[in-house]
Amino acid sequence: MKLSELSPGDKATICQIGHLSLPQTVKRKLLSMGITPNTHFSLVRRAPMGSGVELNLRGSHICMRKDLADVIEVVVQHD
Repeated sequence: MKLSELSPGDKATICQIGHLSLPQTVKRKLLSMGITPNTHFSLVRRAPMGSGVELNLRGSHICMRKDLADVIEVVVQHD
């Protein structure tokens, strides 16, 4: 499942970042934000027009555009 497909309140774990064609600069940006494999996070909310998402990741709130969220594969955690 893609990160962009989650609903507010969902908890998930990142399993894969990007495609082979994703530029290295974008991959580095995601890694510097703490978006790494096996990281647990929750989706806080979506932007009103659906253009982005807010994540609670490692105690920080991170906003990301939908196009970046589309390239991050996640596994939903069921509590």
